[in-house]
Amino acid sequence: MAETDKIIIPKGTYGIRLTFHVLNIDGTNYDLSGLTVTFKVWTSGTPGSLLVDAACTISAATSGLCYYEPESGDFDTVADYVWELEMTKASFVDNTISGELQVTESG
Repeated sequence: MAETDKIIIPKGTYGIRLTFHVLNIDGTNYDLSGLTVTFKVWTSGTPGSLLVDAACTISAATSGLCYYEPESGDFDTVADYVWELEMTKASFVDNTISGELQVTESG
């Protein structure tokens, strides 16, 4: 679970932080210590074709905080997408959370 399940971002946006607060089902912080967090984005209905597949920066592990900074080209197409945070330890997927991401016309 994350505090922000739907992200709306203007087309062409990059260089900002998309911050995630990962929570346990009971609402407490999910401890990210020792985990790798990967941010994945794909077009709704096509999970095999990733638009973004990149590492997040963990900013406060025990508080469940991490972020991804979009790069130029990540969100250049107006569309509805699905995002996922995948938390792994070694090669074991520890947890995943997901939500909607909408790229809108800018300006």
